Amino acid sequence: MPINQDWTVVDETQFDSITIWVPLQDVDAKNGAIQVIPGSHNFSSALRSPSMQSPFKNVGAEMRNDLQLLPMKAGYAFIFSHALLHASPANNSATPRLAATFGLIDAKAQLQFYHQNENGETEKYLVDENFFQNYNTQIGQRPQSGMLQEKFIYKQKYVAASEYKAMQQQFQHRKTMSNFKMPPIFQEEEKQKFFEREGYVVYPLLNESEVLDLKNYYEALNLKDENGLGFHVSMDQKDKEMCRNIRAKIWGVALPKLSEHLKDFKPFVASYVVKEINPKGVVPAHQDWSFVDREEEGFASITCWITLVDTNLDNGCMGVIRGSHQFMQNKRPSPSTQTPVPLSSHMFSIFPYLHTIEMKAGEVLMFDNRTFHASPPNTSDGLRLAVGVGVTQKDAQFVHYHTKPDGTFKTMLRYNVDEDFYLKYENATLSRMFSEGKLIEGYGEPVEEWYSFPDYTVDELIEMIKAAGNEYNIPMTEKLAKLFGYINARQTVEQKQEDVVEEVKREEEKPTPLVWNDQRSFFQKYTPLNIAREIKKKLTTA
Repeated sequence: MPINQDWTVVDETQFDSITIWVPLQDVDAKNGAIQVIPGSHNFSSALRSPSMQSPFKNVGAEMRNDLQLLPMKAGYAFIFSHALLHASPANNSATPRLAATFGLIDAKAQLQFYHQNENGETEKYLVDENFFQNYNTQIGQRPQSGMLQEKFIYKQKYVAASEYKAMQQQFQHRKTMSNFKMPPIFQEEEKQKFFEREGYVVYPLLNESEVLDLKNYYEALNLKDENGLGFHVSMDQKDKEMCRNIRAKIWGVALPKLSEHLKDFKPFVASYVVKEINPKGVVPAHQDWSFVDREEEGFASITCWITLVDTNLDNGCMGVIRGSHQFMQNKRPSPSTQTPVPLSSHMFSIFPYLHTIEMKAGEVLMFDNRTFHASPPNTSDGLRLAVGVGVTQKDAQFVHYHTKPDGTFKTMLRYNVDEDFYLKYENATLSRMFSEGKLIEGYGEPVEEWYSFPDYTVDELIEMIKAAGNEYNIPMTEKLAKLFGYINARQTVEQKQEDVVEEVKREEEKPTPLVWNDQRSFFQKYTPLNIAREIKKKLTTA
């Protein structure tokens, strides 16, 4: 039985129709067990009948790769929507494969049937339960019973391969969202629910004197941006004793206040997070490393980003892609930026959908380290100063994944670590060791694991981002367009759309550091086609 959907027999905008299929003997791959494509009942709303072509006729190869076999014991029931894509392989056993089936609809639903006639018109018939038994001898012909209700022109929409793949990704995203559970870490149930759904939460934490205490301590340190990137964290300092003292200071101020909102948690890092004044210093969208084991079971590493100044678009406030902690469940190893990651080719193309969060000094942004986050440039006249504290559930196991330095990027090494690991190994050290082929020392023999991650196209990822409730951030995009001198370059807006697409592809194929400060225009660096269209619309309708 080839891949198919059953006919449309009710108004599917209001009701569903289902079949209960019961095998009368055990079924498996040998005797023709049912195969299904999970979630596919939501892939198309097209009408279905024996005289109409399938909306999926152009994606047969893609569908075959997604079929899942359902071995069943005799007497079990397979219950499925008529819109579900399903099939069955040949019966290669010595006996017939027998099954009993029942078709059911809602008691309030009216049975109906569609037929496309020789003139290309679609005819809608109202029928009763006897219709389908009699019609079995006339399949494909105009019905000889039932009441013709209307005739209309119906243009079938055929699903393209790219659309089919996007539908699959959206289904997997919804499935992940519905299954996502984590051991609670917030005392308040509402904070917990919001964090699980959105991947972040914001609330007041430090008072004015506590903010001033941490600011004064920072100023006394006289820290330098040792990497010269315009964005730095104090845990990257070469003086590790200083890093230990900074951690103790931040923990001493922040942990008692976090304890008022969190439960059953433990910290693992603390650092000052500094964004220098730099009109071209964009931190593109990225995820943070994996810090704990068993994320797929709900354990999460969380950054508590506590701002010590008011933050807004002018000084580079933080932004997140809502719900993105649920998009992918791959491990995130060091070092950055040598290790390829799922966002390597998307860091800037998803930037326009960033949900920027303006905050008051003393507020905390807590985000799952899987959540895509980024920030626009600091164009103010002062530092954007914050502290970051890493926390997780008390029962979580600290781990660190490090890409195996064999040049293949196919495997990673897993180390069980403690909170002092990050006082010894920061990204610069790990990056240098990786380049030199050296392994981490002092944490036992690592476990080698396969390294892989989902490979989404720009369109697929943006569809997932929009499905999670993220919207195009017009104020931020317009600000960046002006900042990078684009708003006066009308001739650039008017260039052919295919040129814009090719430019984006070329730029996003290049390796991108987490902080990139160069002189290219905003639209050379960040523009997918949808940004060009948005700005063009803004300029031509102003």
